[in-house]
Amino acid sequence: MASLDLPYRCPRCGEHKRFRSLSSLRAHLEYNHTYETLYVLSKSNSVCDAAALLPLVAEGALITPNNNDPFEPLRPSALKERHFPCRELPCADDLSLTPAHSNSSTRYIPNVEFPLGEIFMKQAMASTDPGPHGNPSTAVAVAANVAASAVEAAYEEGLARLKARAFERLELDERLEKLSEEVEQKIAARVGRLQAELERKSSELERAKQESDRLSQEKQDLEDKATELSRQVDVSVEMLANLKQDLVSKETELTHKQQ
Repeated sequence: MASLDLPYRCPRCGEHKRFRSLSSLRAHLEYNHTYETLYVLSKSNSVCDAAALLPLVAEGALITPNNNDPFEPLRPSALKERHFPCRELPCADDLSLTPAHSNSSTRYIPNVEFPLGEIFMKQAMASTDPGPHGNPSTAVAVAANVAASAVEAAYEEGLARLKARAFERLELDERLEKLSEEVEQKIAARVGRLQAELERKSSELERAKQESDRLSQEKQDLEDKATELSRQVDVSVEMLANLKQDLVSKETELTHKQQ
């Protein structure tokens, strides 16, 4: 069976890593993708994806007055310290973070579901708009904060869903294993009873066959005896007839002698 034909796939490895049963998938997740490993990897990917969501701007626009590191707004410590006032999750298009005429520099967050129907990004951007003469680094920092918040919330939601699905699958796997054991026990008991019944019937059939053979032998013996008796009767009748004829001839001869 090809790998793509197997029913269960690893949510971390993707389509190229599929498994035949839930138990094998559970073993793969336990030994290769623990929840702690998933958290660390997804955390680093979230920061990288947040950096990829930023537009292509000059390095001078990213320099803050007190820090010469152009990527300071993207550091995890800076992202944790600043919080965007909007409670809803934004998307990249509403933030205008995607270049209008870019084909190769556009990147998206993979394997993340955003509740786009509940986003009010325009109100959030209006409340934090720096104005026509605002500092570009502030806008970039706000955009980075918004992107990081979106990625963090999406990651938490995805991790919660992953845990829930994993627990559901483990529970389902345990229930299936328990049900399979019960079915196997019932089948084994039924097969045992049928096997005993079959052995009993076989022994009865063997005894009946032996009895039939014995009766057949007795019948043959009786037929042979009847044939022998019939032959003896025929011989006796013939002897009686001969004796009677001799007696008649003797009496006739005696009568002639007496005359």
